[in-house]
Amino acid sequence: MIAVIIPTLDEEEAIKEVINGFPDIYRGFEVEKYVIDGGSCDRTVSIAKGAGAEVLHQKLDGGKGNGVRQCMNEVDADIYVMIDGDGTYSPDEFSKIVDPVIDGEAEQVIGRRSRREEGSIPKLNLVGNKIFNLVTRLTTREKIHDMLSGYRSFSKESLKYTDMTRPGFGIETEMTFTAIENNVPIKEVDIKYAEREGDSKLNPVSDGWRIFTTLIWSIRDMNPLKFFSSVSFFLMLLAVYPSYLTIEQRLRTGEITNIMPALTASVFLILAVQLMIVGLISDQIKNVEKRLRNQI
Repeated sequence: MIAVIIPTLDEEEAIKEVINGFPDIYRGFEVEKYVIDGGSCDRTVSIAKGAGAEVLHQKLDGGKGNGVRQCMNEVDADIYVMIDGDGTYSPDEFSKIVDPVIDGEAEQVIGRRSRREEGSIPKLNLVGNKIFNLVTRLTTREKIHDMLSGYRSFSKESLKYTDMTRPGFGIETEMTFTAIENNVPIKEVDIKYAEREGDSKLNPVSDGWRIFTTLIWSIRDMNPLKFFSSVSFFLMLLAVYPSYLTIEQRLRTGEITNIMPALTASVFLILAVQLMIVGLISDQIKNVEKRLRNQI
């Protein structure tokens, strides 16, 4: 079975079109549509039921991430497809999203929003997307161009190696990084992206910050030694100038009369050493965790 998971919150304008756009049978698989509703105050739930979808009510507040995780835990399927209920993604491109998984080309597929309608993504969000994706490529060395896409597919097996702990819009970032970390084969396919119907639930500031912090913690968790040693090296660089001032003063006057540069350099160096130790310990814990996971 293929389970199409549609997280919603007040999506009455587009939800029927999204549900009806998916087939009932595809390449021998039954296609079941599940709407996980986060507490809509409009007619989203009644419209979804009328369109033939099974409606699940989100048990935990916190947004999209909690809803998707709940639905995947409650629904048993061979393949899962995630799509937003606002009409931005086209169900007509369903085959592009699931075919690589069915054919064994990948365990997870990300719809790359390469064909965007004008105005479909605000300029501020677009700039943030480009920065986040660039950081992802630099830190993982994987050719991922749209890790924040909400149109994805997953094999059942791949979900064992994909974390979904973030409650809100950070879930796509977490999914991408944990899949890369565990060597899950990922493929990107080009899709179109339309302007949403109804009001946007994405706040570019608060949700952007949530995505940013998820990105930072994901980088930390994937390679703790590299993360902490980089921060440690940066702190050592910060200690260079106050150290120079302290040494120069000692050589010039024979004593240290201004202790502030010395204290500043000492603080930076102590923090640098501590973070390096944290990185080494975290890296050992990560390696043990990987070995245990492989044995299960």
